[in-house]
Amino acid sequence: MSMELMVKAMKTKVGNPLRKLVLIKLADNASDQGECWPSYQHIADQCEISKRSVMNHISTLCGAGLLRKEIRKGGPKGNSSNVYYLTLSGAADSLGVVQEIHQGSAAGSPPSAADSLGGSAGAAPRTSHSFESVKEPVTEPVATQAEAVVAEGIVLPFTAQQPRCEIPADMPGPKEQSCKTFKAWANYAMAYRKRYHAWPVWNAKAGGQVGQLISRLGIDVAHHVAAYFLTINDARLINGCHNLGDLLAKAEAYHTQWVTNRQMNATTARQQEQTQANMNAAQEAADAIRNRQRGKRNAFL
Repeated sequence: MSMELMVKAMKTKVGNPLRKLVLIKLADNASDQGECWPSYQHIADQCEISKRSVMNHISTLCGAGLLRKEIRKGGPKGNSSNVYYLTLSGAADSLGVVQEIHQGSAAGSPPSAADSLGGSAGAAPRTSHSFESVKEPVTEPVATQAEAVVAEGIVLPFTAQQPRCEIPADMPGPKEQSCKTFKAWANYAMAYRKRYHAWPVWNAKAGGQVGQLISRLGIDVAHHVAAYFLTINDARLINGCHNLGDLLAKAEAYHTQWVTNRQMNATTARQQEQTQANMNAAQEAADAIRNRQRGKRNAFL
């Protein structure tokens, strides 16, 4: 633990209490050089929040220049945690314009896949003292911060005074931040480009559909669901290239999936249906057994 970084983390304004907690946890694990490698799940367990929230807050901290994340490839066990470098010494007092994530490599040998979940750095060699393997993705996509923000469901407010990410000049559709459909469309379009490596088509129909989405979900939520929609791996949605029509068809259902972070597709629905059928059959069998036992007891009365 670095006391100096802990003090700096406490004084740094990040605009969100849970994000502050994540930053303090990283400082708690870091060496005096600001290096640590806890897993998402370990941070989530220690901060008592979801793993998805940890991922979102870390991406925002990286974008604000308070943290640098080095993505590691899978080790001998096929997985590894990221290495983080706290850069609080040059950080502003509050979150600023989103910057691109730097994927620089650290000097010397990278930490092994067997690093502990806690990921505290120090003078000792990077060895694991945990019996649980680090359950993180083997690879993570390398993208611009603007794309990563949208893809991971982090939607930062767009304001004329302080834009949080740069909108590509070739993005079709509205670019004026004062436009009602701007935020929802920008999140959908950038997540779409990240997945399909092409921009979605913008026309009068698309504009109307985005407007309907906002009317149904609300302007403060529609952009979250629009970005989340592109992460759903469903054969029907992929076949239709995650078009806006499919998003509108079940907008409220996708909102629920976004809130609960539980994707639902035909396969998972069938699995739940089968589980319920098995439970019903078991209940019926138990009832039949009880009825037979009652009949036997009554026969002796």
